Amino acid sequence: MFFFWKTKKKKEKKQIINNNLVIFGFIRENFDENITILIFSIFPVVLTELVIDYVIIRIDSKILSGKEEECLIHLLNNKLQLNFTTELLYRASEHNFDSNKFHEKCDEKGSTIVIVKNTYNHVYGGYSKVSWNKNLQTRTDPNAFLWSIRPKVKIFELKSSEKDGEQAMWNYQGYGPLYGRGNDLWITDKCNNNNNSGYGSGQSYNCNGSDYGATAEMLNNFSQCYSTINEYEVFKIN
Repeated sequence: MFFFWKTKKKKEKKQIINNNLVIFGFIRENFDENITILIFSIFPVVLTELVIDYVIIRIDSKILSGKEEECLIHLLNNKLQLNFTTELLYRASEHNFDSNKFHEKCDEKGSTIVIVKNTYNHVYGGYSKVSWNKNLQTRTDPNAFLWSIRPKVKIFELKSSEKDGEQAMWNYQGYGPLYGRGNDLWITDKCNNNNNSGYGSGQSYNCNGSDYGATAEMLNNFSQCYSTINEYEVFKIN
């Protein structure tokens, strides 16, 4: 289902819906480039002004449920404070979980969001405004953040001591996405065949393993959670 999300507060005369989320449901299979014409043919003219202020957003993820997609869109919309669209760059299961292919598909693509699902059925990821680049070991990005959707919904900001985001992103040979010193979230090559990927170092971002929903049995002495990755996806944010 597609959703139209309110992107900012409107003037009082436009606050017909008390600045809450407005949702117009459409069946995905029927969506095409002529959706605007369809909208205006279905909805009364009185809603025209409201519809103009909304944007169609879809994350074509095989990881997220419909509710989780809705939740993540809302989370991103509130955090980024802009209208955006998404474009799939990389899906691990379709590229043999190859970290080199990750860089081939995702480097120098601008803003991206990474969505990860591990064998504990945790769904989490990260956002970066700066491009990935395998030729640069670290990337500075004060706008980067991490997040969790399942089993907990949370955003993890950069720590105050790391607010400049000097090492918000890392690029290592043999690794996919890496965030933070330590690292705070990391994905290895062939991550579906080993349990060397994980999250929770808490070096750059305000989070440890338990913040993602990991239980004590899943954590090591440094509050990190290591696991095998079932799937991860990278989307360009336009």
